[in-house]
Amino acid sequence: MDGSTVISYQLLAREVNYHLVSSFVLLLWDIVLTSKSEIEYIWPKPRNSFFKWLYFFLRYFSLATQIFHQFAVPYLNSGKAPRSTCSAWYIYTIILGQVQTTAVEIILAVRVYALFNKSRRIAIILGLQMILEYIILVILVGDYFNKIPSIPYCILSKPPSQILYHAIAAVATQSTLLGLSLTKHIMARRAGWGRAPLVSLLIRDGTATYLLICVIFSCIGSFCKIRDERTVIMFFWLISTISSCGCRLIVNMQRLAVDEKFTPPHPITSEIEFEVPSKTSFQSM
Repeated sequence: MDGSTVISYQLLAREVNYHLVSSFVLLLWDIVLTSKSEIEYIWPKPRNSFFKWLYFFLRYFSLATQIFHQFAVPYLNSGKAPRSTCSAWYIYTIILGQVQTTAVEIILAVRVYALFNKSRRIAIILGLQMILEYIILVILVGDYFNKIPSIPYCILSKPPSQILYHAIAAVATQSTLLGLSLTKHIMARRAGWGRAPLVSLLIRDGTATYLLICVIFSCIGSFCKIRDERTVIMFFWLISTISSCGCRLIVNMQRLAVDEKFTPPHPITSEIEFEVPSKTSFQSM
């Protein structure tokens, strides 16, 4: 490796560090902003609450990984990391990114599933799409594992262009979730209760989450398509963005469920298991 290449990698490593720290600060800032809501709506939930633990996973496991990255990335860019460590890092980023994405997909899928009166067909469609993401992931890892280049700055190794297919699958799942929510919204408006709090919440949250995730995965796909060494920066932003989106989805739904206890019943309400029982249920459409 000549001098100009070393300087080029050092500049790229510095740019990666900027994004690493920035994404970490964003996560800390979001934790501070949502701390009051967390104490009010999440902490009182029972220990056996699935969504309580999912919230803690998205919030604090993400925080732990971002703290870990602050120490791991400088080492990986020091030129001292063996190839086996670089390979482990590659697998770690792909698996963690997918697990975090799936966590948000589960939150949205449960909401859509409830909106469609617990339709088995809807559950199968969404489940198959999520499984497809993991199938593509396994194929990518198996195909690229032995091709990971051995360079001093291993975190800057060029990503496989095939990751584009996984990004497309993730966006397709989000598109299905949003499309189903919009379909139910249109049906609700025709029935005269399209402005029900739950429907409005699902459309608002679903659209915001869709746009954010689409931007992230579009950037990941673009970076991989051109084999850009800085693709890893999108992994750092993905962790913080997914954490923020997932936690806010859970808090907003829990807030609505609590508010329903003090407001007159609507034609449609939440039957989603957020541990706040509702006396009414989704009307079948």
